[in-house]
Amino acid sequence: MMGGVILAALLPCFVIAVYPAVAWDADTYHLTLPKLYLEHGGFRDVPFNVYSNWPLNVELLFTAGMLAKDYILATLVHFGFGLLTLYAIYVGGREFHCSAAGWVAAVLFLANKIVVDETVIAYVDVACAFFFLAGLLFMLRALDSGEDRKSALLMAGLCGGLLAGAKVTGFVGAALLGILYLVWLLLRRPSALRADLRVLLACFALPAFVLWVPWLIKAAWYTRNPVYPFLYQWFGGSDWSAALGSQFTAWQLSIGMGRTPVDYLLLPVRVILQGGQGFEHFDGTISAFWIVLLPVSLVFGLGNRFARRCLGAAGLYFIFWALTSQQIRFLIPVLPPLAIAAAVTLIDLVERIPWRRVRATALSLTLLAALGVLAYGHISYFQEGLELFRRYQTPREAWWEADLDPVYAFVRRELPADARLLCLHTNRGFYLDREYLADSFFDASQITDWLHSATSVTELRKRLAQRDITHVLIFPFKFGDPYHTTLLRLLQDQNQLQLVFRDDRFAVYALRPTSALSNVQRPRPAEQGSRSDRNSTLESGNG
Repeated sequence: MMGGVILAALLPCFVIAVYPAVAWDADTYHLTLPKLYLEHGGFRDVPFNVYSNWPLNVELLFTAGMLAKDYILATLVHFGFGLLTLYAIYVGGREFHCSAAGWVAAVLFLANKIVVDETVIAYVDVACAFFFLAGLLFMLRALDSGEDRKSALLMAGLCGGLLAGAKVTGFVGAALLGILYLVWLLLRRPSALRADLRVLLACFALPAFVLWVPWLIKAAWYTRNPVYPFLYQWFGGSDWSAALGSQFTAWQLSIGMGRTPVDYLLLPVRVILQGGQGFEHFDGTISAFWIVLLPVSLVFGLGNRFARRCLGAAGLYFIFWALTSQQIRFLIPVLPPLAIAAAVTLIDLVERIPWRRVRATALSLTLLAALGVLAYGHISYFQEGLELFRRYQTPREAWWEADLDPVYAFVRRELPADARLLCLHTNRGFYLDREYLADSFFDASQITDWLHSATSVTELRKRLAQRDITHVLIFPFKFGDPYHTTLLRLLQDQNQLQLVFRDDRFAVYALRPTSALSNVQRPRPAEQGSRSDRNSTLESGNG
């Protein structure tokens, strides 16, 4: 029954996942980079796109999906990671405790809104949750097994390497797995720590590093910085600066509800009860039932070794999350081990009931309560899925074109093939059928940093000409600090710009030709990509 209810809850999620819409970060790089790489026939330099130099394991899977069919199949790759995570949760609960614990844990994980919101779009956080959980379960198998210890550690190392190659902070998750294993070994048999450490390095750390290091090499090839854009003071890096690094760090640390000691003490309560839209509320929500299940697990679950280890893994990852960017979607890898620990604790509490009939009734009520929480949390997804399913019954052109911003059709039809756009207040480029430059992070604006020293419009035009900018695309939303005053003067000067498109969301301007730019020196190909790179165009993306 539990499996059937979970499948029923996943059905509207599948309907939402196959809807041909592209979320913001997918529009910026999760899907846009695979499209560019497919067009180019391999990796290429993508100027100003910091994400293109981060680990992209999951994006390569998206690339395979787009190569086989389209970006909807790529989105279903991430949906598939949601299914894999649910399966791993169930198997972990079943193998280390009992089948009922596995079912309850799977339900508790799926009942979190942020999990479903991420599963139905082409992001990477659910994939990271799967790799972290799988690595953790293999680590636990290595602790409890004899002859299979090295093979289990090797599998954990592969998971750790895939995690490190899936996200810029993924290597921290892999390191946490190694730290947890060492701590558990030290508590069990401290006298053999040296021998165990050698095995850990050979079977876990080495394969994890081998899977991670190609992304460091790629970043160094394109930017001269293997951890671009971090450690700029040591390695440098194109299209970045120390000032941008400071702005980026300050922005990331501003996300959440404060960084004082009191804020950290209140953080577990706030993230459960006060999550919501906007970075000041972690930009997402998890289920409120954790305000009860978390303390119950800490009080009654520590006596179970499996639950205790899962709580330790969740707690250590939570500390890392708390000290970095407190976006709630980055907290998703914590939820699988936390759900397992809570489920094991609940089942153990039920098993302590001495009367058999009461115990059976309590177990049934626990399963029903979990299903009720899942059903209540998925009401909105059932409604959205039903609305989208009704749309699918009508011809696609009746609703698909209406969902696309007209500016993308204008760019595709009206602008020259070699047009190159400067995008302001937007970095969404999946449907933008021309080469473009855009900020990776609005609160650490590369455009402002690039143009800030241009004290006149003439000098600014030279900077734009060096990057072959022919048009400016403006989105009305404002993020971070305003752009440099010289750029604002350019945008207000009709002698410099000609309006060629405007609607209630976008405006496109063409840069008027000027004789003052006749002797502008172009940058070297290494700085902006080859001519064939710059002339390649994105497909219309209509799936």
